[in-house]
This record gives sequence, C-alpha cells and structure tokens, in this order.
Amino acid sequence: MKRFLISVIGVFFALFTFAADEPGKAVEVAQAFIDSYIQDANRGGDSDPKKLIQKSPHVTEGLKKAHAKVYAEDVVDADPVLNAQDYPDKGFKVTTVKVEGEKAQITYAAREEGWEPLKAQMVLVKGKWLIAHIGSL
Repeated sequence: MKRFLISVIGVFFALFTFAADEPGKAVEVAQAFIDSYIQDANRGGDSDPKKLIQKSPHVTEGLKKAHAKVYAEDVVDADPVLNAQDYPDKGFKVTTVKVEGEKAQITYAAREEGWEPLKAQMVLVKGKWLIAHIGSL
C-alpha cells in the first residue's frame, strides 16, 4: 500500500511538472503581464510601474531587483520594460514562444502598426513560468 501511495504521488507530481512546462502556460503568463503593464501605463499620471513590478506575480525576484535599481538612479529616460519612451496604446500580443527545458523566449508584437517587437525571457520557477528579462532589464 505504501508503494502504491508513493507511486500515485509521483504520478501527480510528474503531471503537474509537465503541465507547467507547456508553451501555453508561458504564453498565458507573458500575455497577462504585458496586458497589466500597458493597462497601468494607460492610467497616465496615475501610473506606477515601480509598484506594479514589485507586486507582479508574473516576474522573478531578479527582475524586480533590476527594475528597482533602474528607478533608484537619478534619471530614467526610457521605460526599462518597454525599452522605449512611448508605447502602443493598444498594447502587445504574444506572437512566438520557444520553450527549451526550463527557459522560454517570448516575442511580443504591437497591436498597432509602426512598433518594434518586444522580447522577453522566461524561466520555470517552482512549476510556474515567470518573466526573468524584458526590455532593457
């Protein structure tokens, strides 16, 4: 009975591990993050990207620290996430995802003409995809 229980637990663990590793999960997290970021940016003067990043469940601790470091500097002349001074009002859409083990490369395309693609790198942390690098971070 003990072996059976251990086997069942092992199967469930394997299922959850493989489920998290699906490219679709990375896309969901990447899209949720960029949507929340653009929504915050569209708030204009009420926008608070520092707070948004620090509270985001979609980014790694390393990205949070890198973002905080940029804002601790004297002058921030471009948004470090978007790597630009402006952004498309309609935001971005994930167009490609390439998963290699516990890492994924994401490409976003603007939902409007005339904008460069945005790249992000994700990592699998405790079964969850998180954005580790985006823009100049």
